[in-house]
This record gives sequence, structure tokens and C-alpha cells, in this order.
Amino acid sequence: MARAADVGYTTPHDAGQARAILAEIRAEQEAAGRVDERLHVFADLLVFLDDDPAEAAARRDRLDTLAGEEYTGDARIFTGTPVQLADLLEELRDTGLTGFRLRPAVVGHDLPAITRGLVPELQRRDAFRRAYEADTLRGLLGLPRPANRYSPRLSAALEPAGTPIA
Repeated sequence: MARAADVGYTTPHDAGQARAILAEIRAEQEAAGRVDERLHVFADLLVFLDDDPAEAAARRDRLDTLAGEEYTGDARIFTGTPVQLADLLEELRDTGLTGFRLRPAVVGHDLPAITRGLVPELQRRDAFRRAYEADTLRGLLGLPRPANRYSPRLSAALEPAGTPIA
């Protein structure tokens, strides 16, 4: 990731692990001569979100019971309220992570809980935008438009000798 990517995803399970992963990525970025280039590192989290933490835990338990085993995955599994999740995201952001990919455990329940509960809580804390300042993801992340590495070669290959492409 540190040698060529602009954005990478990681799955830390706590702040200490996030710091260790980030230190390794930043060291590789420096070794690759990219220390002055922006490299975003996002953390993946799977979320069970409810206004009542007991309800979030009960939903997870019901899914585990239906599956016949406890759900595990590569990402940290968060079970709780929007306020608790906002606290966790701020703690992880303080390690140097620059963003998050939240995976709703149950799309029909947890996605609305993220948009209607978590987003307003983060906005109240001035930790989430209220408007979009750019019209592309690269623009929102403050990344420059990458050079098209194929365009000069393609133009040269298509151009007959001595005839410029209009």
C-alpha cells in the first residue's frame, strides 16, 4: 500500500494495533520515497448500531444464534450506540487513521442508524462534513488527479508518423 496507493484499508481491533499498523505503513511510505505524498489509511468496522446498547447486543446475539455460531471477521465488530461509536471513531482517528469504512451488519437496520444517528452525532462534534466541498472522492480526500500513464504512449501509438492528433 505504501509504495503506490493513495488510500488503503486496514482492520485494527484497537487503538494500539492501529498505531502499530500505521507506523509500519508510514515507514514503508518513507522507504518508498513518498513521505511528502498524501496516503489515507482507513479502518474497517462492522457495526451493530442501536439507541440502546442492550438492543444492539441482542440483535447480534440473535444473528449468532440463527447462524449457530458467533460471527467473527477480519474487522473489529462494534456493538453499541451512535454516541459510543463516535467516541471510538475519535479515539481511532487520534492514532492517525484518516477515515473509516463502516460496514452495517444488517443493512436495513444499521445503515439508517448510521445516517440518522451517527452522522448527526459526528456533526455535533464537528467531526463530519455538513456539505460536500468537491464532486469526486479524490477531491473530498484532497488527492490530486493522477496522471494517465497510458495517454502519452497511446497517443504516440495511434499517431501516424508526422501527423499530429487533433
